Amino acid sequence: MMLFAPGANPTDLTNFIGYCLAHNAERYGIQVHASLWMSDHHHTDVTDPDGHLVPFKQQLHSLVARGRNARLGRFDSVWSGDDPCDTRRPTDDESLMDLVYSLTNPVKAGLVKWSWQWPGFSTLGWRFGETRIFERPDWFFDKAGGMPEKVSLTLVRPAIFPELDDDALYAKLMEAVREREREIHRSMRRRGRKFMGVRKLARQRWSDVAQSVEERFTVAPKHAGSSKRRVLVEIGRDREWERQYAAARALMLAGKPAVFPAGTYWLRRFAGVAVAAQAP
Repeated sequence: MMLFAPGANPTDLTNFIGYCLAHNAERYGIQVHASLWMSDHHHTDVTDPDGHLVPFKQQLHSLVARGRNARLGRFDSVWSGDDPCDTRRPTDDESLMDLVYSLTNPVKAGLVKWSWQWPGFSTLGWRFGETRIFERPDWFFDKAGGMPEKVSLTLVRPAIFPELDDDALYAKLMEAVREREREIHRSMRRRGRKFMGVRKLARQRWSDVAQSVEERFTVAPKHAGSSKRRVLVEIGRDREWERQYAAARALMLAGKPAVFPAGTYWLRRFAGVAVAAQAP
C-alpha cells in the first residue's frame, strides 16, 4: 500500500519522517548519507560506526509505523515481513552509485521526470555537512513526553573519494544523478512510457496498491557484484568471521575468556560478551 504517498500537501509527512529519522540517527550514532522515502518503501544510505544498525532500524520503523497509522486512522501493519535489503559496497564507485540509486528512485519508478520534483522526503540537494531542523509533530507526540521539541539532521559525507573535498564530491554525486536520470529518460522513450507527473502523484491515495508484482522464490545471493574477484574477497571475509566467531563461542562454552569478532550483535547486546573493536 502507498502508506507514504506524499499527496497534495506533503509538508506534514516529510516533517514527520525527517523528525523520526533525525531522532533515531542521533540516538544510535548513525551517520546518514542519503535518504529518500517512496510511497511504499524507503532507501537510506548510512554508516554504522558503533554497531547499532539493528536497534536503529527497529526504532525508526516502529516509530514511523505507529505515527503513520495514527495519522491515517488505521490499525494494520505498515511494513511487510520480507527480509531487509541491507547491502555493503566494497568500492567508492559502487558506494556513490548506491547514493545515486536512492536519490533517483522516483525517476526509475516513472513517477517524476527529475529527482528534484519528488514531493516526498528526500535529501537530494542537501550538501554534505548541511543541517536541517524538524519539529515534533503535535498530532502524535505528547508535549509533556520525552521527545524533543526540535531535532536536527546533518547529512554526513560518506568515506569515499578522499582525494575530493566536500564540494567536489557533491558535484560528482549531482553529475552522476543527472546522468542516471538521462539514462532512464532514454529507456522510457524506447519503451513508449510516460512519467506520472506531479499532478497525478498528488492524487495518489495511501490506500492504493502497487501494480508491479515482486518476483519470489528465486535465488537471492548473499554476495553479488560486477567483479568476481571482489565477490570472492567478500566471501572469504565472511568465512573468516564465522571461524573467529566459532572459536570464540567454543572458548565461552568452555568457561574461558573469549573475544568475539566485530559485528557480533545478539551476544553482545543480550549476553554482554566481549567484542573486538570495529575496524576503521
